Amino acid sequence: MKKYEIIIDVCKTGSFTKTAQRLNYSQAAVSQTVKSFEAEMGFPIFERKKSGVELLPAAREVIDSLEVITSEQNHLKRISDSLTKSDSGTIRIATIFSVAVNLLPNILKEFHEIYPDITFDIFCGEYDEIRTKLTNGETDLAFTSKYGAKGFTQIELLQDEFMAIMPMDHPLSEKMALSIHDLEGVPYIPSGEKFDFEIGEIFNSVKLTPTVSFKLTDELVSHKMIEAGFGVSVSTRYLLDATMTFSNVCIRPFKEHYYRTLVLAKNDLRFCPAAAVTFLNYLKKYLNLE
Repeated sequence: MKKYEIIIDVCKTGSFTKTAQRLNYSQAAVSQTVKSFEAEMGFPIFERKKSGVELLPAAREVIDSLEVITSEQNHLKRISDSLTKSDSGTIRIATIFSVAVNLLPNILKEFHEIYPDITFDIFCGEYDEIRTKLTNGETDLAFTSKYGAKGFTQIELLQDEFMAIMPMDHPLSEKMALSIHDLEGVPYIPSGEKFDFEIGEIFNSVKLTPTVSFKLTDELVSHKMIEAGFGVSVSTRYLLDATMTFSNVCIRPFKEHYYRTLVLAKNDLRFCPAAAVTFLNYLKKYLNLE
């Protein structure tokens, strides 16, 4: 590729001497490179003059092709660097909302100060969406729950306790702690994960079937409906810390103490860029997981 870069530069400067100075070669080396390429092509590329060299009109397409080749070669090198260099490149992260709000900002701020050439492509979604991205290799790392990342390599991050959330004037708000059975027969508003993951497992384990009053798929909307007095719900402390901006609700723990385990997951069947490994090792130290 250096040969092509020399020829392109000679075309720009119109001088073997100037190209030699710009690219730190001897004039003889530049001249020999051009002669060798012309012999390879079978026709002259430049017209030699006392003032320098000039590209022959018929050779314009040759220079255009060399520029395309060098551009693509540089693009391939950038791709290679992004995948193999541990201190540069882009890391793709998929995350649930509560982690994106509570955990990532401080981590990424400190990490970026140490590795300013590493950038992030962050997707925020629900368990199913994150699992699909992990499976298809559309993300390098995923912050999700242990239940939502079954079958993938996981690093446990923290325990996130499930809590009851209800309107301030709800009869259950008079209790300082609830039993999960207190939700029997009470109008219930599902959170974003509905009953497909840990919350469903909790209800199934005690054979409790909630009375669903609304079917919603967004935690913020669910909490707003609770504030308006339409029912109760079960959420996690981490998610409530991220979303609770409402005043007409109260939060109560369960006597039974149910938890979900938040994890960092990756798919070992997919290539993991070196920069992502750097971030993974940094996260372990940041959270004292080593």
